[in-house]
Amino acid sequence: MKKVLSLLAIISMIGLASCQKEDKAVDATISAGDVTVEEGQTVQIGATTNSSATITYASADVSVATVSAAGSVTGVKAGNTTITLKVAAVEGKFKAAEKTIKVTVTAKEDEPPTPSTSSIEIDADFSDWSKLETGTFTKSVSDPDAPWEGVKEIRCYADAQTVFYYIKFDEESLADAMAAETPEMHLRLCINTDGEYTSGYTSYFLEGYDFIIEGRFVDGGAFVDFDGTLHQRIDGKWKSLLEPENGLVTGKGAGTEYEIAIDRAKFNEAANGSSVPMPMGDDFQTGIRFYSNGWDEFSNVPNSSIDEEMGNGWGYLMRIHTNK
Repeated sequence: MKKVLSLLAIISMIGLASCQKEDKAVDATISAGDVTVEEGQTVQIGATTNSSATITYASADVSVATVSAAGSVTGVKAGNTTITLKVAAVEGKFKAAEKTIKVTVTAKEDEPPTPSTSSIEIDADFSDWSKLETGTFTKSVSDPDAPWEGVKEIRCYADAQTVFYYIKFDEESLADAMAAETPEMHLRLCINTDGEYTSGYTSYFLEGYDFIIEGRFVDGGAFVDFDGTLHQRIDGKWKSLLEPENGLVTGKGAGTEYEIAIDRAKFNEAANGSSVPMPMGDDFQTGIRFYSNGWDEFSNVPNSSIDEEMGNGWGYLMRIHTNK
């Protein structure tokens, strides 16, 4: 009987020791946040665990998102799914654990179309403008109820090296201006580079702008090459940064059309060297102010109808995004 009792005691002690050993295992934890990824793109979950076991991953719907053994999530199609993260038990050290996170796959954004021509030639042959794909340039058409009718439309196209403008004039208005007592016309390319619209110059457009490039484009009743002076609005005054014949701009016209190019490197060199550096980035805003008979008001584009909200006919600046 004593032998039986001793045997039972030994078994009991072994069982107790086993339980005590198992109780030493601590809870495993997994830290991971929900994931958002675009179709065709990959992001890392970045999960961590206090366990010595390796985290495993499993997607609930691989048609929406897949996940690699290393925790990289790839969006397959727009929608929602979940990914379950697990760590196995480590005997005597860590208990098993799992965590489920939400995955949102967003639709892939349409990439802006690329132009079928790499740039515009400033040669008074405007056919290359028609080769630009829709979406690569910004266009503004004169409002028929605006107080100006001298300019029909302007367009702006920008690539990494150059900003291009196209201008279409009203034939009768242009002819009258060229036959004026002073058959000379000027324009100001108005440019806002900081994405902020209350500072700078706040006349002639509904938003402030920081720079103007000012020059003559008609002389003696005929189009001439455009060559302008660069000014920046600093402390309420226009400060000249570059004088004419600096290679900053060029422009040519024929018939009722005119085109201009700005050298972005020269512009930014001057803008960075000013007392208030404001270089032109990938996104900027612009409009054009026109003058006839020397400096008489001729047109302003973009413009708007005269109504209670925009009683002066001014318009918002055009938003330009650089084509890469």
